[in-house]
Amino acid sequence: MEAANRKIALNTILLSATEFFTRMVSLVLVIFVARRLGPGMMGIYAFALTFVNFFDIFISFGLERYIQREVGRQPNLAGPLFSQVFALKLLAYLGSAAVIVILSLTIVEGDLKRWVVWLLSLSLFFRTNITSSNCFFRARQQAKYEALVVISFRLVYGGAGLAAILSGQGLLTLASLELAAQAGACSLAWWLFIKKIGNPFHRVSWNNLLTLVRSTKDFLFIRVVLTVYASLNMFMLSFMAGDAVTGIYAAALRLCGSFDFLPDAFTGAFLPVMSRQVKSGWESFATVFRPFFKYLLVIGLGLAAVLGGMAESFILLIFGAAFKPAIPTLTILALSLALTFVNLSLSNGLIALDQERKIVRIILLAVAFNFCLNLALIPVYQQNGAAGATLISEVLVLFLMLQAMGWGQVRILGLGRVTLRPLLAGLLSFGIGRGLVAWQINFFAGLALMALGFFFFMVWTGALSRQELLAAWDLITWKREELEAS
Repeated sequence: MEAANRKIALNTILLSATEFFTRMVSLVLVIFVARRLGPGMMGIYAFALTFVNFFDIFISFGLERYIQREVGRQPNLAGPLFSQVFALKLLAYLGSAAVIVILSLTIVEGDLKRWVVWLLSLSLFFRTNITSSNCFFRARQQAKYEALVVISFRLVYGGAGLAAILSGQGLLTLASLELAAQAGACSLAWWLFIKKIGNPFHRVSWNNLLTLVRSTKDFLFIRVVLTVYASLNMFMLSFMAGDAVTGIYAAALRLCGSFDFLPDAFTGAFLPVMSRQVKSGWESFATVFRPFFKYLLVIGLGLAAVLGGMAESFILLIFGAAFKPAIPTLTILALSLALTFVNLSLSNGLIALDQERKIVRIILLAVAFNFCLNLALIPVYQQNGAAGATLISEVLVLFLMLQAMGWGQVRILGLGRVTLRPLLAGLLSFGIGRGLVAWQINFFAGLALMALGFFFFMVWTGALSRQELLAAWDLITWKREELEAS
């Protein structure tokens, strides 16, 4: 178990570091897009991304979590399953592309919006195949190959996009560059699979596809309701409040969304192991799930404290005075970020326990609840109303997820005890952040003080034990020979 724990930790660190670096590249690009093109163009780009991403759920078909769970349990399935996944995604993409063209000609206003939607829809085919390829790497616990693919895409797209924006190009050029970068990264992912995982060329019959569809339909339903839930605010703001308000909301959402790779990285490392441990009984599952839950909670609270406590500094420094109305929006979304991280840990625990249908029912209720809240709050509070609807909806999701896990099992896992001390540390850190902004401390000095303060409060409250700190240090100083042996 010790070697498995080290493997989980190393894959988590590698995936998190890779995504952090590449997201920073992406964030720099977004900053220049926002500053050069303004809230209106930012709103158009955010709408186009949200519109296209809605169809990604039908193309991806909920296969990502299924791949990680099944290949994590049976590694020899990788080659045949790769062929089936590609065939299913190709058929789904062709149907979705036709619908995108029809809808964009009927409900999308303006030629610029339509062209951006069409270009992003072309890149969707390559993006969804990159995602599935990376899931095979995760399931085989070969995170370094995913890191290579992700870095190649972000560097090419980020560098070329930044050059284009600085030279005076617009959204069409940016969307075209994304298409080219996605195609190149997808080719690299396929080549790495062939070289490092196995033969992806297997005969695929209609029976194979039907079996795959039946096996993954619950994952598809999860993706559908999650995408609707995540996209609802953007769509409703666009139609009810206009592009400028949507762009302001998108700026705050982009800052919070820059860190959504963290739960995904943890899931990529933990989910295959949790799925295997379920076969050995509840206690074996709990030994993996408990740290998964705790560390996502700690990271979510830390991010909420920093982004929410220093929201004014983040918005004004990164996006400029034109986006000042996004300050309270970022504060609210930052608070919901911690809840989102916790809810993702619970949902992945339910997936490992083969309880996907419970997740579908929970998110469906959250979608209906969020829709009603947006109808009531957006006309009055604009972007802040949409952010408030998200925060309240995440509270509902948390309650329902815990109920689905089972209150008895929650008590056995000790999730209440795990939560209290990190929550106290997060609240104290949030207060420090508000004080630093009020005292007009330099932004970068404030970030350093926030990081040190949060770490101090985590240790002072006992949220991080001495054993955990020693284990982390042991991992950092682990010898290369031991790493290669593992």
